[in-house]
Amino acid sequence: MSKLKRGKACKQCRSLKIKCDGIKPVCGTCRKGPRHDDCEYSDGPPRSRTKALEDTVSRLEARLYELEHPESSTPPVRLYDPYGPQFPPQLSPSYAGSSSRSLLDAPYQVLQVLWPTDYSSQESHGFILSPLSSPSRPSSTRPLLGNGPGNSPLGIYGSRSIAALESKTSEQKIHETLYPAHKSSALFNALYMWGAHLSSDRQRELDFKQITLQTVDAELTPETFIHTIQTQVLLAYYSFRTGHFLEARAHTATAVALTLGAGLHVIRSLNHPDAPIVKIQEENDQETWLQASADLVEEGERINGFWTVYMLQKNLTVALEPRSRVYTPWPLEMKDYAHGILTPDIHGDSTVCSFLDAGNVFAERSSSVAAMNVKAAILFHTAVYMHGQYRPGEVQPWWTAFGVVERLTNSLRAELLDIAQPQGQSSTRTILFTNSLLNAATIELHSIFESDTMSRQSCFAAARDMFRFGGANPQELGHLNPMMGTLWMTACNVFIDELRRVRAALAQGLCPLQAVSQQEREKEILADLNAGLKVLSFFAQESLLMGHQLAKVKKSMETT
Repeated sequence: MSKLKRGKACKQCRSLKIKCDGIKPVCGTCRKGPRHDDCEYSDGPPRSRTKALEDTVSRLEARLYELEHPESSTPPVRLYDPYGPQFPPQLSPSYAGSSSRSLLDAPYQVLQVLWPTDYSSQESHGFILSPLSSPSRPSSTRPLLGNGPGNSPLGIYGSRSIAALESKTSEQKIHETLYPAHKSSALFNALYMWGAHLSSDRQRELDFKQITLQTVDAELTPETFIHTIQTQVLLAYYSFRTGHFLEARAHTATAVALTLGAGLHVIRSLNHPDAPIVKIQEENDQETWLQASADLVEEGERINGFWTVYMLQKNLTVALEPRSRVYTPWPLEMKDYAHGILTPDIHGDSTVCSFLDAGNVFAERSSSVAAMNVKAAILFHTAVYMHGQYRPGEVQPWWTAFGVVERLTNSLRAELLDIAQPQGQSSTRTILFTNSLLNAATIELHSIFESDTMSRQSCFAAARDMFRFGGANPQELGHLNPMMGTLWMTACNVFIDELRRVRAALAQGLCPLQAVSQQEREKEILADLNAGLKVLSFFAQESLLMGHQLAKVKKSMETT
């Protein structure tokens, strides 16, 4: 596909930020999808006034001929502006034709099950698409979105349309609410999919599902970010209902990732007073950001969105993963499998739980570097979780777990030191990553007690060890695990915190001997911090993630 000049792509491809070949009337990309109208281009020259008048005269002459000779013409088909103030018109219960992105192609039976007839009194936690007028015969299908608060069978959270309808605004205002400038075709088609599913229209159900899956990822923009989460929720519940449990888990995981990535879990948090502004995508080196809520209605939509996804994740976990544990044995090196070390008598028995059990702290040594790497990741995750769960005055079980994780971390670090010289860059990278995870686990455990001198020393020693690299040069190891950026940022923050303490002590005025000691300490910390910045800067050249971590470290340094 030849590269088009800027601005030559059709409007559909430009809005989705995908490649376009510029073929008219329908480009190659749009021809692959179920599209029945021609592509729109904005690169052509504007029509002259004379040409516009000629077109108008031709259209009026054709219409006059139809009126004078009704027997020789087919019945006219009335067209509607889908985004005009009078759209949508009354829809007939019958329909014909294949699936389309247009609302007019969705039969009334499909759409009717999505909302109650009396739309003016809806207070459901669902989506309202349009105030359709009912056909003469009533529907026996229960509306998907229900009447009354919390009655939505799917638990889909309401949007701005609910507020618009409840406040009895004008029809034009409702239209602007239900059909915003930044529409989500994936969300609409997900709703049509549900309508077809509940109407037992199997063919259109599959058509709408296919369109939804094709468009949901391409529409991840700040304007449709919440719509994308809503679409993933609809797909998750649909897959759960139809018995496609693996798909349900995948859509749920995507919804959770988007929700956490957007910071919907820390809205109005006392510990996180700054509203999250999250980068959504990179297009031609241009960064696009999810901005803070524009008003209370949008903020409320995000709050309800978080709890909807939270409930979805918890419910599916209980339904699909009851009391799940890991029984798979620890990993080996691939050459060990080839040599038959995985004998028939090797079995897993609550592998992770047994590893974290206080009674088995030193019972089992790791069988491979790969196993050490996994165990280090488990310890780091556990340390982060314990850090978040700690509250002053914690009871004995928390302190018992603290001691277990600390002993396991130190034991695994000692095993790592006993390994012979690694063979090849791959093994060196794995050992380096494992050691960094263990040091980060130590930092997470002890950074809780920043007022304790011993804990601060443990954090500083772990941070310093992270940048020693065991004598290896990380710049010669090629591509590293992207998680290294997060671990290095954790270590740099330890140096920054310690630097603040030293400079605060110097500012208070010390005796000459103490001042000299603190000044030497400051130089050591700066040297360690610069070592961390150097390696982060090197890998930030090829990693957007590490570039982001480097920027956060530099921002923290501004307050030292």
